[in-house]
Amino acid sequence: MTTTTLNVPAPWARGRTIWLLALTALLVFRLLFGLSSEFFFEDETQIFLMGLRYHSTGAWPYFGADIVWTKSEIPGALLPLLVGVPLNIAPVPEASYVLLNILSFAGLAWFAWYVTERIPSSPKWLVWGWLMTCPWTLQFSTHILNPSYMLAADLVFFVAFFEAIPIFRLGKMSVPLAFFVMGLAITWVMQIHMSWPLLLPYALLAWISGWRSGPRALAASGAAFAAGLLLSGSLLIPTLLTYGVHGGSGGTLRNFQPHVVGPWTAVTTLARFLSFSSLEIARFIAIDSAKRLMFLIRNFWLAPLAGAALVIGIWQPIWMLREWFRPSSRFPEWLPLKWLVVGTVVMLYASFWFVMEPPPAHNFYPVAPIAFMFAAYCWTFVDTPRWRPIAAAVLAINIAYHAGLAWAQGPERSLYKNREVVAAAVRLKQPEMLGHRRPFSIDAGPYALADPSRPYNAPQDVQFLDITRVDGPFNMSLWRFTLRNRNNRVAFRDILYQTTYRDEAGRVVEERSDHIKDIFQPGETRALELNDGFVRTPFASASLTVLDAEALLPMTAIDESADSR
Repeated sequence: MTTTTLNVPAPWARGRTIWLLALTALLVFRLLFGLSSEFFFEDETQIFLMGLRYHSTGAWPYFGADIVWTKSEIPGALLPLLVGVPLNIAPVPEASYVLLNILSFAGLAWFAWYVTERIPSSPKWLVWGWLMTCPWTLQFSTHILNPSYMLAADLVFFVAFFEAIPIFRLGKMSVPLAFFVMGLAITWVMQIHMSWPLLLPYALLAWISGWRSGPRALAASGAAFAAGLLLSGSLLIPTLLTYGVHGGSGGTLRNFQPHVVGPWTAVTTLARFLSFSSLEIARFIAIDSAKRLMFLIRNFWLAPLAGAALVIGIWQPIWMLREWFRPSSRFPEWLPLKWLVVGTVVMLYASFWFVMEPPPAHNFYPVAPIAFMFAAYCWTFVDTPRWRPIAAAVLAINIAYHAGLAWAQGPERSLYKNREVVAAAVRLKQPEMLGHRRPFSIDAGPYALADPSRPYNAPQDVQFLDITRVDGPFNMSLWRFTLRNRNNRVAFRDILYQTTYRDEAGRVVEERSDHIKDIFQPGETRALELNDGFVRTPFASASLTVLDAEALLPMTAIDESADSR
């Protein structure tokens, strides 16, 4: 008698394989979403140019992101290195996206694991799926923009923070290690965004909370914190040695300007804070209502998903606010977590009294992990067999919507709108094919194309031909025309245009300006449409004119130089 043995995988092995495939799919989804996102907008291009300049010249980058409000610059080499080093390894534009997505995925994975350790009853598929795909973690951690590089550091900071506070501590890391990680994260964020001071009160609170451990433990925590600060802060040292303490600040102290902020800002701050963990989508579709509306009209198939997501995104913060008033929970840390949320909103509101820039949500993105944690605890109050299918449906709507958004926005906004130019700039180490750094950026020139063999006059070289204006929905003003680059030696990008609306007497009743965010090679002719927003003031005539453009080295420049030799 012959016995046949079947090698059936153990259930735990099958589960591990499924889990690994799911995580891989999430990483790929996030990477593809990032690659579909905005690239040619000024902020994204400026961040990429920092890394491209390092890749092209090998010159040490002393400063990072620009602060446009005060024409200052964040000191430290970290951000240009994070963008530029991947280009050295693989000289293709996508390389920078890959590193960014690996970093943010790792940070989210650590935080998701920690949440499920804190709340073992929560379904892992929901915690991991939501953290990896909710709007704020997709929009600000997958594509090249300086806030995207904060998320991983913010997440590890707050895991360490919770581990350093006795009431929250699970024992997943030692207290000195927690303070080391917090210090490491702070000087990381310090080189990325001006919001880093928001993390200091949490580190101080964690240190004070350990007073019962005695002076020796406090000293050990302080020393570990200082070591963490120094490790990632070491990339600041060359800037300070080269430019001094004052010059090495990049002018960032100009951003601290005390002023009064109205109490209504505290209310809007609370709403924005709770929206970090919600399905907030409106702000990420386009920069104004007219463009959002036209985007959904042009991609009408996406509108049902957008509508559902919009309703859910409004409901979620209201639901979390209601849950805050629950007096008790089976988790002893619920009460201190509630007051941590209150303290965070109060601290954010107080911080706005000292900075010049208005308080949009991305300026306090470092505290988003607290909103994530609060949302996870709120879920425990409704986690029942009835609500889990609803949660699964919401997660499915979220993923389907963002997959559709990526599909729709990719051709219009992403790197792939004009990838060949970016790829050539990376491969040939010619940043001037892509753009120039802002004029106030320190040690980042050249700031404009200065080649006597390539004369240009943007308002004359760039022509708008066959201009027509049509009324779009709800008094939307749409301009259709052909753009022609008449210069046969210079490429142009960021075409600055002006629209002027006049009444019957010829008086200007409204005037606007914006940029066409793309690159146009010598002799190129292209049909375009501009959405000039809602124009509700009556007018009799309108005009569209070119004001300026940024001159670039064309893609043919290398071939021309080779021919001349």
